[in-house]
Amino acid sequence: MQEKEYIAVLIQSLEKKKELLDKIIAKNKEQKTLFADEDSDPDRLEDNMREKSGFVDQLNELDGGFQQIYDRIKTILQNEKETYKDEIKAMQRLITEITERSTTIQAQEQRNHELAVKRFATVKKGIRKARTSNNVASQYYKSMSNLNMVNSQFMDQRN
Repeated sequence: MQEKEYIAVLIQSLEKKKELLDKIIAKNKEQKTLFADEDSDPDRLEDNMREKSGFVDQLNELDGGFQQIYDRIKTILQNEKETYKDEIKAMQRLITEITERSTTIQAQEQRNHELAVKRFATVKKGIRKARTSNNVASQYYKSMSNLNMVNSQFMDQRN
């Protein structure tokens, strides 16, 4: 592969990374909605997290491939800055956009974490309340069933 082709692959990799980060941002927005809605379907949240995890895996693969290619042509890019100045500027612009998106994702993740903690606390409180209600109902049932039993000592034993 020639240097131009390597650089083109680097630019494509950065564009793909930007697209994946946009998808993660969208998934984070969806997650925020799911955490905020007490009636949301837990399966939707699980699907969302699974899809987002897939995007993160793809990002990791892209980063690994990018680094390998960059290591091959790093010295060429440094020594021939003028020759590849347009491509370098394009990569710098993409890296800036990627950094902005990464910052957005970090902020979203922090907010979603806080929402998740609140949501799970509410769910836990609901479970505790349901258990208490179940125990009260069970105790009531036991008490009521004992009322219907007449103690044998009060029964007339005459036949």
